Amino acid sequence: MFSNQSKNTIVHLIKDIVKGEKELENLKQSLILQITDNNVSYQTCFLHLAYEKDRITRNDLEIFLSSQQIRFDQREISMFKYTTYQDFLDLMLPNNQIFLKQYQQKQMNYNNPNSDILNIIGKVIGKNIEIIRKIQAYLDALILRFDKSTLLNYLCPKSDKNTPIFLQLLKNLDLDISFEDIICAMRRLDKDQDSDVNRFDWEEFFKCLIKPPKSNQASIGNLQKQINKQQSSKSINRSESRQKTDQENINSNRNVHFSTMKSSTKSLKKSSSIMEESILEFQLHLLTIGKLHEELDQIKLELSSRGDYSISQVFQFFDLDVDGSIGLQDLKLVFLQLGIDVNDFIIRQLIHNYSSHHSQTQWNLTDFKCLFPENKQNLNNYIGAFSYETKKIIKILIQKYLELIRYKKESTNQLGQDMKNIDIIFNFIDLDQDGIITQDDFKVFDIKGKHILLFFQQFQEYPYQITYNQFQKYFI
Repeated sequence: MFSNQSKNTIVHLIKDIVKGEKELENLKQSLILQITDNNVSYQTCFLHLAYEKDRITRNDLEIFLSSQQIRFDQREISMFKYTTYQDFLDLMLPNNQIFLKQYQQKQMNYNNPNSDILNIIGKVIGKNIEIIRKIQAYLDALILRFDKSTLLNYLCPKSDKNTPIFLQLLKNLDLDISFEDIICAMRRLDKDQDSDVNRFDWEEFFKCLIKPPKSNQASIGNLQKQINKQQSSKSINRSESRQKTDQENINSNRNVHFSTMKSSTKSLKKSSSIMEESILEFQLHLLTIGKLHEELDQIKLELSSRGDYSISQVFQFFDLDVDGSIGLQDLKLVFLQLGIDVNDFIIRQLIHNYSSHHSQTQWNLTDFKCLFPENKQNLNNYIGAFSYETKKIIKILIQKYLELIRYKKESTNQLGQDMKNIDIIFNFIDLDQDGIITQDDFKVFDIKGKHILLFFQQFQEYPYQITYNQFQKYFI
């Protein structure tokens, strides 16, 4: 019932929650150490954010997130409690009991929190929003393929009385994570706090989706309407002579057609199902790439606003042999320094994708500028070394580029395994059947205009229109 790709989506959903919760726990631990070292209390931090003093309103939170340059959505804020002082403590304090005892035992003055403490508070909130956003993206992807009831039945399998439902799900997925990791994941997913992730918990997450996606049946219904509309438009564009010829052929073969109709019905249904699945997969491909680019833009914005960052300085950081260019060996060594494990093929793809002359061996400074953002404060002549935090943002930026390349490779290979898929997708998009896809043709998909523009920008020879051959090369 569930394809390997769908199972992989569920696996990545749980793994990303675990990874995010661990990073969040580390952030909270560093926050409590900063507060201890600076002799500041959580109550001071709370009062600094709460304009009404007794609680933090949504408006207060929006002002704080905006000042921290954290991208957020109204529904994302409402998904975690952040009002009273106790809610604030629950959000900010780590679940580690040792840290809790240390905090409770120490008497701290109510000094104003410095910018470093406020930045860490922003990161804690931002990490919460990031985890919520990832969960929503994965659930969107799954509901595009399956209706909600089918998905819930899979996420909540029947289990023994002695085995929690969530553990049974992990067992079905062959997911090898430690018990500590399971606790991390359950802490995020367990909405009713009953020490298990059951149907109620998953339903709560479905309710909290920013854009409640249409069920698979509804999506298929809409696609079928569009296909019917497309087919009708094809018939209108036929010439009168072609119509007469078709009618003669239909009349002459009517008896034969009637006898074979029953046998062909099943094959027609099967081909229709394959067509709908291929189109939905491509739509999901475009949506995912669009979201990855949006995350890249956000990381670039954060990096460009840092005072100790300059493109020339980062270029020197990557150019280890100081020859004025960044080669494959330079990147491999820098990635090792940053703690990024990646194979040569992906590194070559990274160089090729962001090289003006399509080289697979090196970048010059012009190529490098395409990868990294200009500094808002125009400090390209900055000589000093950038801070640990800036290096961390650079690492995140590189990892996001690698994730984008890896996803494109895997997703396009999956779609291009059968050449029929490419034909089906191209013919579905090409509404006027002129053999060329334009941005107007993409109106058959419910996708943002900037996501469509991103797709077209990948075709350098035809930035505003794509031929079938160009479209075919995209999947090879």
